Amino acid sequence: MRQVSSPQPMDSAFHAHRVVDASTRCRQPAPAQAWPADLLKAFCLRMSSQGMCVSQVLMQNDRRYGLEQLSHAHNMADDTLRAMAVQLFRHFEAYQSGISDPH
Repeated sequence: MRQVSSPQPMDSAFHAHRVVDASTRCRQPAPAQAWPADLLKAFCLRMSSQGMCVSQVLMQNDRRYGLEQLSHAHNMADDTLRAMAVQLFRHFEAYQSGISDPH
């Protein structure tokens, strides 16, 4: 009969370091304030109605992901969704440039 040894735990410090390194290369955090919460929620629900699942958490924390979703929405045949994408982009752009109230 073969003896099965118990699995050895990974060095958590090494593993955590690798995860942090991998995530920082792939994702650049965007400030949570760049998107108005109510508009972001409505945008995600509208995208869902079009068959596209959009993560609010990723929209708030991954600049590239957020802008990519706005681009997808802008290219869809839904005028309301396109208007939401434009409005969200204006908020994002205003936040990035330091303008207090986008129009």
